[in-house]
Amino acid sequence: MFKKTGNVVKEHIKNNKFLYLSLFLFYIIGICLGAASVNDLDFQQKGEMVTFFNGFVKLLDTNDFDKLDLLKITLLDNTKLILLFWVLGFTVVGFPVYYAVLGMRGFSTGFGSGIIMGMLGTKGILISTICFVPKEIILVPCLVALGVNGIKLSGAVFKTWLKRSGSGYDGIKQKIGPYNFVAAFFSFFILLTTLIETFISSGALKLLNF
Repeated sequence: MFKKTGNVVKEHIKNNKFLYLSLFLFYIIGICLGAASVNDLDFQQKGEMVTFFNGFVKLLDTNDFDKLDLLKITLLDNTKLILLFWVLGFTVVGFPVYYAVLGMRGFSTGFGSGIIMGMLGTKGILISTICFVPKEIILVPCLVALGVNGIKLSGAVFKTWLKRSGSGYDGIKQKIGPYNFVAAFFSFFILLTTLIETFISSGALKLLNF
């Protein structure tokens, strides 16, 4: 079963490699823009952000920090993202929104890591690696896959909408099952990053004792 699923995923990526590359490129562009925008902040603004981050790290060592609350917040955020990507597939405007969301995701990652590395140097690189890499390495490919999945269905919806064809809507109905399967498959791994962010990343920060 796992081998068959793996072959289906490989075939899906091969047949849609242009979409995968273009969506991932938007994410990379977002990272570059986010990192570059750090230079537009003055020293005081950077200092305030680092102070906030250090306060969060110290909170990890107190009894006031509840990982269950962090788990709920992160789970809610990821669930909202999954639902957004799923719903967009049924619309005629989904195509550009996927690119925009991945670009903004990259921007926030680049901005956050740029702030930390710029102010803390080598320590900042270590913190950024702990905070961003473990979850992003799983989350981003899954978001890209959901984006490709949604763009394919959104494109079919758009073509049917233009033609006003009843038979076209029947074809879309046949695509809904595979669409939901792919969405559920990659959503599982996205939700897995919730555990990584809550327990592994925060736990590693506590061990570093910044």
